[in-house]
Amino acid sequence: MGRVFSVFTVFFIVFYMIFASAQQRKDVQVDPVKRKWVDSVYNKLNDRERIGQLFMVAAYSGGKDYNEDQIKQMIDSRQIGGVIFMGGNPEAQARLNNQYQRMAQVPLLVGMDAEWGLGMRLSGVDDMPKAMMIGATRDTALAYEVGKAIAAQCKRLGVHINFGPVVDVNNNPKNPIINARSFGEDKKWVAKLGIAYMRGLQDNGVMASAKHFPGHGDTDIDSHKDLPAIKKSLAQLESLELYPFNELIKAGVKSMMVAHLEVPALESAPHTPTTLSKNTVTNLLKTKMGFKGLVFTDALNMHGVAKYYAPGDVDLRAFIAGNDVLLFSQDVPTAISKIENAMNEGIVEKSDLEQRVKKILAAKYDAGLNKWKPVDVNNVTTDLNKYTASLRTRVAENAVTVIRDRNNILSDISRTGAQIQYVGVNSMGNTTLYNQLAEAYGNVNAAWLPANASESKGDEILRSIDKSGISIVAVHNMTFYPSGGDYGLTAKQLAFLKQAQKRTNVMLVVMGNPYILKMINEAPSIAVAYEDDDATENAVARLLAKELPARGYLPVTPYFNMKMEGLPVYAMNKAAVAGRLTTVDFVEKAGVVNPDALDKLNLFMQRAVAAGAFPGARVLAAKDGKIFYNECFGFCTPEKVDRVNPNTIYDVASLTKVMSTTLAVMRLYETGALQLDKTVGDYLPWTKGSNKANIKVRELLLHQGGLKAWIPFYTETLDASGNLRSDLYKTKRDANYTIEVAKDLYLRKDYPDTIWAQILASPLETKGRYVYSDLDYFFLAAIVQQISGKRIDNYVEANFYKPLGLERTGYNPLQRFKLSEIAPTENDAIFRHQQIQGYVHD
Repeated sequence: MGRVFSVFTVFFIVFYMIFASAQQRKDVQVDPVKRKWVDSVYNKLNDRERIGQLFMVAAYSGGKDYNEDQIKQMIDSRQIGGVIFMGGNPEAQARLNNQYQRMAQVPLLVGMDAEWGLGMRLSGVDDMPKAMMIGATRDTALAYEVGKAIAAQCKRLGVHINFGPVVDVNNNPKNPIINARSFGEDKKWVAKLGIAYMRGLQDNGVMASAKHFPGHGDTDIDSHKDLPAIKKSLAQLESLELYPFNELIKAGVKSMMVAHLEVPALESAPHTPTTLSKNTVTNLLKTKMGFKGLVFTDALNMHGVAKYYAPGDVDLRAFIAGNDVLLFSQDVPTAISKIENAMNEGIVEKSDLEQRVKKILAAKYDAGLNKWKPVDVNNVTTDLNKYTASLRTRVAENAVTVIRDRNNILSDISRTGAQIQYVGVNSMGNTTLYNQLAEAYGNVNAAWLPANASESKGDEILRSIDKSGISIVAVHNMTFYPSGGDYGLTAKQLAFLKQAQKRTNVMLVVMGNPYILKMINEAPSIAVAYEDDDATENAVARLLAKELPARGYLPVTPYFNMKMEGLPVYAMNKAAVAGRLTTVDFVEKAGVVNPDALDKLNLFMQRAVAAGAFPGARVLAAKDGKIFYNECFGFCTPEKVDRVNPNTIYDVASLTKVMSTTLAVMRLYETGALQLDKTVGDYLPWTKGSNKANIKVRELLLHQGGLKAWIPFYTETLDASGNLRSDLYKTKRDANYTIEVAKDLYLRKDYPDTIWAQILASPLETKGRYVYSDLDYFFLAAIVQQISGKRIDNYVEANFYKPLGLERTGYNPLQRFKLSEIAPTENDAIFRHQQIQGYVHD
């Protein structure tokens, strides 16, 4: 089997390399049909119309900024090449999208700033998870699924580009604008998750845009309000801020958004934002980093740039700097005139304009705008929301993070008779988390500390905490950004939390931004859930009810030197075998494999799951005791209910021969209790008189005993019509029907005797030649039991699995684990006629 696997692996790698090479050649070739369309459209435009293609303006389908008339006027006068839809509602946007496209001389490139889905901008649409919560999962497959779902939303509403992912490394807790929009402060995880999100978009026909180049994470000023400064050296920028952008460029991101930042290491001219810096956009991004996709400015009406430059001038400077698409111009007609005059004066090369406009037109062709189809305006909101609920649940369940649990709340809360109190800080009444806890544990006392609570209310709750066995103090309805430094909490609420955290019976649950922990970090038990909605509160409730392991990782450091003591459950399982296996921080430390190869493996697995090759999988690789790759993908079933996680149990089928029976035989041989050249008859006297008695143990191990490859025992248990024989099977266990072969299906307890009789009566066919047979290992398992006095499952559990800390390896998993923790093996359509989950499949 090892040889077959090796040959297949080599074949696959060679095939993949050939395919990837061919795909790369295809990508760099110019599609003649696309070129013809681009040239045809370009040649029909005059210079002002060509310049107009550079502009993408904000369009609102509702609200106070509703601007249908202005957009129609700009389209009618051929002044714009695209729109970025902002606030409004889905049905109105669908209607306006169709109107605008029908009016346009050249189809419009339509974008949305939808980092966490179209709900970020449109009323009535539920939000997808934000980046920080995805960052807490460290799950690239989930990030891919989020990108894929957002792509589906975009396609439904005729949107061609989503301005995401944010790949800023958020390493400044005071950041007032990036914060939870970032995947975290670890540049490698920001890159990995950003790539997965990007591929989820682009694999499904929507252009992604990495932002905010060259990195907006280490700032404490909002560029909407002023110009933030990053005073780092170029070497520092290259080692941190630029890393994710470089990685996404290598991974094939199709567009990039440039931020309004003052970075002296890139541009020495004072008050020159990176958006307007040729050193940044052309020399660094396009030339040094080799980015060939579309380059967008951030919004040109933001004060980070508009404060220092007049309308029109800012657009011209942005174009000269090297940007391809100009977003949110304050004055499009003036900007067009400025660029046209600069071209007439020789300041702007006409060839440069041609190259930029043709790049934009090529993007429109790739978006399918050469064959535009109107958006269906019916049931838009319903269609957009169908992508959200299940994803929110799956991300939340993988993101909930236990920072520490020094007072064993997670263990003690489930003890019979535990007195439990729930305190909802910044909440007016019943929450989903409280309701779920009450359902799980019965009588749970509740107390509420809303913003308008009286001075004495906090003291009253503290007294009740002191009388309670366990108190879950949950912080709700926090603000997204650290406005004022309190994340939406009042001084009274913060004072209460600082007192509550000193109690030894308290678990603090942060339903929102973990940066608040810089103010309340002394609680002995802390969990963070990143967002505050029904799905996330349900996930926390399941954690507290011991239905869900703590899988999340803290993606940021709320305060200096903070460490996460509460490792995810599967990490704790690894710790149980410390000294045997360790997980390396970075692949390079294992000295085994190129990290790029693992990125390709990630992508291959994500695409295989998305294509339905298999519903899910887990891949773990280690060398010299170092785990350098440990990733989960997809779901246990095609119905996408239970997500594969590091604790998912799989039926390893014939690997049992290696992982159980062979180990047992080796141990008995090592102790001298078993000899390889003794026969079956020597150990199993009841086989004497059969043609199996003289087979040697050595021959069984080598599959050279002459036994049949297999015997389909189940066929004898079916009647002439192919149905289960009623004399052999019952749907309920009783004294005579005790062998459980599937859910609600029991075989007669004496039928193993019939199976052995069939084996003993079977002919020997190829003795001395290798024929892989299940029957060899039937005999070996019986020999192990005869010598040791223990059944094979009990023997290997006692001698191997338990000493090694292999808590989830063994036989009959349903006797120890919940059904939801076990991956189904097959849908048996032959005789059991049900999905086989937790039972041996053959």
